[in-house]
Amino acid sequence: MLLLRWIAVLALAMLAGKLISKLKLPSILGWLIIGMFFGPHAFGIMSQEVLNASWYKVTVTWMQCAFGLMLGTELVWKKLKNYGKGLIVTTLTQSLGTFFFVTLVFGIIFKFTGIPIYLAFVFGSIALATAPAPALSIVNEFHASGPVTDTLLPMAVLGVLSFP
Repeated sequence: MLLLRWIAVLALAMLAGKLISKLKLPSILGWLIIGMFFGPHAFGIMSQEVLNASWYKVTVTWMQCAFGLMLGTELVWKKLKNYGKGLIVTTLTQSLGTFFFVTLVFGIIFKFTGIPIYLAFVFGSIALATAPAPALSIVNEFHASGPVTDTLLPMAVLGVLSFP
């Protein structure tokens, strides 16, 4: 039954992605919306029981490995050397900027709501780990190219490698 729930939510996410793309918006927006609505903290179709299931964790691990392989095959050392200092500075700025901004915003909110402040750092770390994924998805979906998008992939990989 849990597997059927997961398949149903995946199908809904794909459908939502297609519908959102008809509005000339990135598909990942539809996927995120479905994830929020049907995740364990809203309607609960993807309950915590599903997320804790061993088959789900194995599937996610395989998907992470496949994503890592796709990113790794796109990296070419000569291109990385051509990007030079700009790539390193941009990566650190984007990574640290994301972390500090999200941590600051949640820290302020948590201060006024009585939630422990250290959790703001956890949220900042989560934002840091997920920051490049939507941008890469959008670039891929719209087949964008140019100097900024050419540095996006190596920047995402460097960000993930430097802050796992």
